[in-house]
This record gives sequence, C-alpha cells and structure tokens, in this order.
Amino acid sequence: MGRGLGLAIAVVLLVSGIGLPPPATGPDILMAPGFAHPLGTNDIGQDVLAGLLAATPNSIAIAFLAAAATLALAILGGLAAACGGRIVQALVLRLVDILQILPSILILLVVAASLEPGLVTLVLLLALTNWHDDVRVVRALILRELTRESLQQARLVGYGWSYLSVRHLLPPIAPELRALALESVRRAALKTAGLGFLGLVDPQLPTWGGMMQDALGHLTTPAWAWLMLPPAVTLALFLLTIQRLSGDPSGRTAAEAEA
Repeated sequence: MGRGLGLAIAVVLLVSGIGLPPPATGPDILMAPGFAHPLGTNDIGQDVLAGLLAATPNSIAIAFLAAAATLALAILGGLAAACGGRIVQALVLRLVDILQILPSILILLVVAASLEPGLVTLVLLLALTNWHDDVRVVRALILRELTRESLQQARLVGYGWSYLSVRHLLPPIAPELRALALESVRRAALKTAGLGFLGLVDPQLPTWGGMMQDALGHLTTPAWAWLMLPPAVTLALFLLTIQRLSGDPSGRTAAEAEA
C-alpha cells in the first residue's frame, strides 16, 4: 500500500513537471553548490537544481511515450506479419528489412537537426525510427501462440482477429512485450540524451542531454562538476532502474534471454 502510494505520488510529481520551461536566469553566474543553490548555477545564472527538476519529467516522459508508441507500432506490424495474408506478410517483412538496412540513427540525427523537435515531435520521431527493431520478435511470439489449441478452436468458432488478439494472442506474451517496452524505454532515453547533448532538440525543452551540453564549455574549469554530474547521474540512475525493472541483472531483456 505504502509502495503504491509512493509510486503514485512520484508519477503525479513527474507529470506535473512535464513541459516546464527552463529556469529563469539570474545574476549568480557559475556559483558553486551552496545554501542558496544546492547544485550551483550555470553560466547564465540558472539554478542547476531547478533545471534538473524541469528536465527530469521531460526526459522520462519522452522515454516512456516513445516506448509506448514504438511497442504499439511493433505489435501492429507483428500482427500483420503473422496473421495477414501472404501479400500483407511479405510487404510488412520487406518493409522491416529495408528499415533495418537503413542507418536509423543517421536518419534520426538528420531529421532532428532540421526540425529541432519538441516533446511530441521527438516522441513520434523516436517511435518511427525504432518500431521495426521489434516487429520480428513480436511476430515470432504471435506465431507461437497461433499453434495453441484454444486459439485454433476460437478461430473455428468464427471469432475475428481483433477478439483473438485481445483475448488469446497478446495476454500470454505480455511478459515479453513488457521486456521489449523496457528496452525501448532505455533506447529512447539514451537517444534523447544524445540528441540533447548534440543540441538537436528544441532549446526550450529542458532535457538531461541539454543540461550536459551546457557543461561542454566548462570542462577545463571546476564548474564542469556541478554542471555535468547532476544530469549524468540522474540519467544513469534512471537507466539502472529500467534495467532492474527488466528483471535481468545482466541487462538483457527477457526476449533476448530466451533467444
């Protein structure tokens, strides 16, 4: 009960912080951590702690929303590749093959550089460049479930694919889908941080990567510690949490472990 309440409070705090603008500038420039500014200030007088509180909800929201969109597209693609007609299956699999050949990270960088995406655009961009990585895994899981006698009997009765998907196909593979979703969260968090670090995200959207980019000009000064470490450590803790949620200390997802 207490754990659930704590999780609910954490979610509310994170959601309430989504879309917060960067903290206001001030006269205290590059101040070391102290009573007035527990994590110090940057080179335009912004409080690092306030910036971290604004960047954390955005970074986490982008990671989870992108993972949800990626998984939804992968499930749709996997269902089409497993349950569609021969032409549909062939088209989906060929599309996946083509997308896997293309360097998706370069496409992501080029599009992000031209758009400087905000939160919604970045979520869509991450999903559209990641969904094909999971389609074949989802298809294999669905093909496994199609051999079950209960599902075959339901098909003989005349139930449609929408009913079969909700009642017979997706529930048994929920653990594997959860593992894929967590892996997508990890990938999205890393790519978001990378894009922010390269300055390819909307500058009005605070992210961990954007905060780390602000520290680049101060790597030869003591200020790098309070500018770089807070977002870097927060990102590392988030990735560690996602790894723990996946249930595999080695960092592999359940789907990879089975493979």
